[in-house]
Amino acid sequence: MNRLPIFCLAASVMAALPSYAARLPVFGEVKVVDQIDCTKDDHRFEDYPSGASRVEDILGKPCRVLPVQESHCSYLSWRIGEGKGLKPNGAYVVVIEYPDDKPRSYHIRNYGNDSRRSFYTGTATGDAYEGPIVGHKPESLKIPQSGKYELWTALTFLGEKSSNFRDLGKDKAEKEGVKLKLDIATDGFHIAISQYKKHWHPGSEGVAVSRILLCEIPDEKAAWAKINYPPSPLPRRHIFWREEMSDGAIGKESNCPGNDGIDWFEQKCRAMKILGQNTFCKDLLEFGHNQHWDCEWRHGQPDGKPWSWMWTSHAPFDTLWTRLVPVVVDKYGFDILPYYEYGGAAGNPEHALGPQKRAEPLDIDNKDKSRGVNYTHIWWSEGKLRVDITDPDTLDELKYILDGTILRFEDQVRKGGFLGAWFRPRPGQWAVSFSDATRARFAKEANGGKAVSRADLKGDNALYERYLDWWGAKRAAFIEDIRKYLEQNGVRNAEVILDNDASEAGEALADADGMVTDDPAGWTERLPGKKFTDINDARVLSQHLYLKALKTPASTWGAWEWQHACPASDPEHYQGLKNAWIAMPFHALFTVTDPDCFTAFRNGNGTSTLVRHYDLNEGTFEDGVLGYAMADWERAGRACMIAEVNAMANGDPVNIGYLIGSNYTRGFPGPVQEFNLNFLALPALPSKVVPGAAQAEDVVVREINGGSAGRYYAVVHTGFSPKKGVKVRFPNATIAQLPATGKPLTLKDGTAVLDLEPWQLLAVRVK
Repeated sequence: MNRLPIFCLAASVMAALPSYAARLPVFGEVKVVDQIDCTKDDHRFEDYPSGASRVEDILGKPCRVLPVQESHCSYLSWRIGEGKGLKPNGAYVVVIEYPDDKPRSYHIRNYGNDSRRSFYTGTATGDAYEGPIVGHKPESLKIPQSGKYELWTALTFLGEKSSNFRDLGKDKAEKEGVKLKLDIATDGFHIAISQYKKHWHPGSEGVAVSRILLCEIPDEKAAWAKINYPPSPLPRRHIFWREEMSDGAIGKESNCPGNDGIDWFEQKCRAMKILGQNTFCKDLLEFGHNQHWDCEWRHGQPDGKPWSWMWTSHAPFDTLWTRLVPVVVDKYGFDILPYYEYGGAAGNPEHALGPQKRAEPLDIDNKDKSRGVNYTHIWWSEGKLRVDITDPDTLDELKYILDGTILRFEDQVRKGGFLGAWFRPRPGQWAVSFSDATRARFAKEANGGKAVSRADLKGDNALYERYLDWWGAKRAAFIEDIRKYLEQNGVRNAEVILDNDASEAGEALADADGMVTDDPAGWTERLPGKKFTDINDARVLSQHLYLKALKTPASTWGAWEWQHACPASDPEHYQGLKNAWIAMPFHALFTVTDPDCFTAFRNGNGTSTLVRHYDLNEGTFEDGVLGYAMADWERAGRACMIAEVNAMANGDPVNIGYLIGSNYTRGFPGPVQEFNLNFLALPALPSKVVPGAAQAEDVVVREINGGSAGRYYAVVHTGFSPKKGVKVRFPNATIAQLPATGKPLTLKDGTAVLDLEPWQLLAVRVK
């Protein structure tokens, strides 16, 4: 067996060897168990449209290229690991070697773990430009390209099975003569590298790939990252994610049913250990519906609700959460942040608030009543379930849910195993209510006892604005009441997060037209007649266009009331609350460049919580050629952390969450792990910018007072290229350390000389 000290996968390293060991950054020593030369036609190679790809010489070596098609999606696919004795639940890495020569968008479906993490290079956009279903928010930046072959390396925990190539159900699979599921141990699994049609990927020069490897991690625990937290009692930061559409893998006949679903969720914990993330999250209510917890835990007791108050999950998954909590806390040592899309309990309306829909629109007389009087056309969301958060019954019901999902786990609560709770109402679930009961509460609490009618609110704008302000304050008080309830019942320093953005793609800039880019002239030449917004336009910061977008009510049409179904963010109501945040949503670079936006979203701790919204990109592959089409895109290389790094330069985020569409993985784990470890090494306290501390205009230095533990600094490089020999001054410091690694940092007269990579966060601790 060949043993290579470094696994850089240059052309010489990629020599065709039957099996060899080497090292991959982050993952350590790996064993290559299968490899695909993409210029050949083996490994069940297919291209679509058939014959559309070709082999070209790129950067001095042959490479398979698939041009973007004018009117249809396109893909390359292979079967990897077939006959290689792959181990279900084993730890592997899928490696894709690609030329970083031109802007390209790579939609990758990894059937081994059912992930759709995808990436794009240079000025490409990834997310579909003017794509279907949702309001897409792609962004094009002139990201430098290396002119060399680079690696996409994705951690892959294998299931027992994998889907057939087009996700065909039983009947269609039988009709077309394909297996319903592939057996991973014997059949291997597919890798599909695809792209949208030209209109949706106008900036991409087409997929180009050289080789694909499947590597096994023999000693997984050796790859686990060590998180060096600030010393107690300094508060900790948190990084977490939520997957929307991956739970189907645990079904009895699905891809990863092992241990009645526990194996699938342990894979999340194992990924967290490698990527350096510290807070486990799982959705317990999705669009208001039960996701794998025992809602009948108190049935039959004097204070218990009847079984029909919440429809439960199907056995054996109704007890999955009960079995999972001890695994996460006791075995892996994580704290837990459960995620709730709460719109009222989904059960018998005699006992459940959701279907009662006590929140009512302002104008109830001109709605389509075929599905009830609703705020929006999204009948599967608030058309089924919604609550009035000003109604005391809502708080009581939610407390009961928290009892069943957090507080009854007394042992884990006592160990500090729960961080708190994360709420994300979907469209209309926490709508502004104008019911008789809600207006009566407003009259009593904020209008001197004077009753108000719907007509009064529609005819008096000042009264209407005061009503909305009262409702926003009630929502903040609702979040604070939840936090107090958790803390009073044993959840130490309980944190509660409200993600008010019900969308997938996140917000665009207010008062701006078209895609955001740093090259509007180039894009105008490419797409004449289209509009583009310059990210460097002075208005973006001077007029706070992103903050304005977040604080602007949703647009609406016809008789619908989207502005009330999805009320605007109101961070001002949270600025006096501690450990309770309304999250600042982010996605593209333009969402994290305004320091005033971060200031607005500070709570009583002086810090903010960020939640990353990924555009699902649904419906972007025609005719179901790849089954269910969606993607979570990230930029290639170090640029995959461009938003998080800029957020650290411009504000004080102490919690970062990710709303991912499918199974979570990352294609460039090196910069991800590096950022995470440096982020978590800093205390969760507010900072102040130290003017002139760094002798480089794109290096920001923020100081955090750690009391007796010393001073902490976040050194943040937002530049697009490396910087060598940057002098950074730490006032009155004699000793310095890099707390993420524990290594000392050399100082001379309080100044360090640093070599900084693009988009890098470096934590420093001094005394």
